[in-house]
Amino acid sequence: MAEFSPEEQDEIIRDYFGPSGAEETPRCPRCGDLLQFDVRHASGTHFQMQVSCSDCHTTDFHWEQTEPEQPWKPLHLNYFVERYRLNERIRCPIDDCYISFFEFSDEVVEFRCPYCNRRGKASVS
Repeated sequence: MAEFSPEEQDEIIRDYFGPSGAEETPRCPRCGDLLQFDVRHASGTHFQMQVSCSDCHTTDFHWEQTEPEQPWKPLHLNYFVERYRLNERIRCPIDDCYISFFEFSDEVVEFRCPYCNRRGKASVS
């Protein structure tokens, strides 16, 4: 079995969190089949996933978010709030991945990038 190169692994992960993640599962860069993602997020650990291709039997790989948590700059949060209010998809200005967000009852939203591990809260009222 062949292994994905580090460049292929990075491209797969960015596709998962980026443009292809919104429409469909990313495809294998070798055979074009849909990749399989086993996503895990254990309490107290970073985001983790196992990626494999069952069609070409490329050796699966393990990816873990190892970047330390970093804060967003106020400019980024202002952009996210604006996109949030327009009900538009929010993209990370650092790595172009999609931003996930978590709403709190006091009209505060936390914006997170799963790839670069930046996070921050902002009021959307």
